Amino acid sequence: MTYLGADPMSSVVQRLAELAELGKYEYGINRGLATPQERKARELFVKWATESGYQLTQDPIGNLFARRNGSDPAAAPILVGSHLDTVPTGGAYDGAYGVVAALCALEQLDSEGIATRHPIEAVAWVGEEGSRFSIGCLGSAVFARLTSLDEAYALRDESGVTLGDALASPDGGLLELPERGEQRVAAYLELHVEQGPVMEAAGVHLGVVSAITGQIRYRAVVEGTSGHAGTVPMERRSDALSAAAEIVLAMETAAKKAGGAVVTVGRLVVEPGGTNVIPARVSFSIDNRSPDVSKMEAIEAAFHATAERVTKERGVRVMLEKLDVHKPTPMNDKLRAALHRVCETMGQAAPDIPSGAGHDAMCIAKIAPAAMLFVPSIGGHSHVGQERTADADLELGVAALARAIEEVDK
Repeated sequence: MTYLGADPMSSVVQRLAELAELGKYEYGINRGLATPQERKARELFVKWATESGYQLTQDPIGNLFARRNGSDPAAAPILVGSHLDTVPTGGAYDGAYGVVAALCALEQLDSEGIATRHPIEAVAWVGEEGSRFSIGCLGSAVFARLTSLDEAYALRDESGVTLGDALASPDGGLLELPERGEQRVAAYLELHVEQGPVMEAAGVHLGVVSAITGQIRYRAVVEGTSGHAGTVPMERRSDALSAAAEIVLAMETAAKKAGGAVVTVGRLVVEPGGTNVIPARVSFSIDNRSPDVSKMEAIEAAFHATAERVTKERGVRVMLEKLDVHKPTPMNDKLRAALHRVCETMGQAAPDIPSGAGHDAMCIAKIAPAAMLFVPSIGGHSHVGQERTADADLELGVAALARAIEEVDK
């Protein structure tokens, strides 16, 4: 399918549909970093960008950059993008929309004959979800030098494969492209689906992100003693799962008490896993988020207090490993004002909306001014196969992004 010369507005819907076939299965889309499905998505991005005449480069972690030249060759580029990987049960719009929309916005500027002083680069960041390798926003973190390349390459998936080996493989590895040398960034813009129900409930079609929530990811392990489910009395048990359940519920209670905070245990492994065997070991993930650092600290404190208690009462051992930490990230005031001006010019009420999800903008905001636009998610669904955004809102977002690029360039 060729998009060169096509209407960028209709192209965003068509391209998203094509991407949605990569990694599609009965529960959604599974496109983990450095898998064959995710590599094919990167190849599609390169194909579309090449057809539109943009210059493609790649950095050592696999981030892709499609460059539209500006009138000032000495100017630092404005980056616009998102990610192509998904969670294991992902939808068609989270991340992928921002990548496709960035490319379509560049094409919209081309079709209107609009020159910019800064080069504009549509970016496809890698590994934002952290679903195969444990660090989220991995590609943007390496780009911003928050995570070293060596540290990233040493990460291992659940099968023990390192990211370095995965990126060297023909199935999920790097593409044959020139290496990007540019490290300067004038500004960063990211267009994303909201992933929540607020905008739809308010009846608005564009939102300006005020701040991105802080996020801490952990791996917790509770070790007890296995035994026969029928012969070990309750008062003599050291049940790892029962202890883990107390910890999980204590964190839930702390989040509700704090307000404006959320905590999620989304992955739990019980060993040895027999129906008639007392659990000896439980490992589980923890996702702790809030725009307020003190509220995340309260949730972590609840973990430690409960872990100390169950250690004494149940005779278990509890370990907590902090995998990934992102402090709350406010978006740049000047860029937010520019986005509000664009939305007003387009006749759109665009309220300030905090993002409860993490985004690559968190990392790029450490090295350059950054801002984000949201379009609504139908039913607030995200990270699931039924994730949807209306075609009209997808196209409106592209139009707003093109105008935002033009405004920020000034």
